[in-house]
Amino acid sequence: MSLFSCGPAFFFLLEAVMPDPSSLPPTLPTLAPLLLLAFAAGSFTQLTRLLARPGRLRLRPTAAQALAAGVAALTVVALLSLAFPAPAPAALLAAACVTGWSGPAILGRLSALTERQLGLRLPPERDNQG
Repeated sequence: MSLFSCGPAFFFLLEAVMPDPSSLPPTLPTLAPLLLLAFAAGSFTQLTRLLARPGRLRLRPTAAQALAAGVAALTVVALLSLAFPAPAPAALLAAACVTGWSGPAILGRLSALTERQLGLRLPPERDNQG
């Protein structure tokens, strides 16, 4: 039995099962350039911030801060692109730069907010005094 011998009912069934391609979330190959740009923007922004400070900088901690800020920017842009149906690329680039300026500590705040929204946040532990 061939695909064409099934008639229009088969195509109607196929259309009902397969989602509209425009409604599918973007895949990694389509997001890769945007994520690479977000990583570069976040790293460059943090590096610029660190180099603007007075005094002498050590290479390894400066590079680590810049790379961590790039990872944070990449994470925030990926989450924003999944949370909103079609965010503007300029808004995502701005979010990457703001995240890069804030540094990797923003991921701690973002995870705490997410845990609180999901009800996963545990109450703070009490000291063992008494």
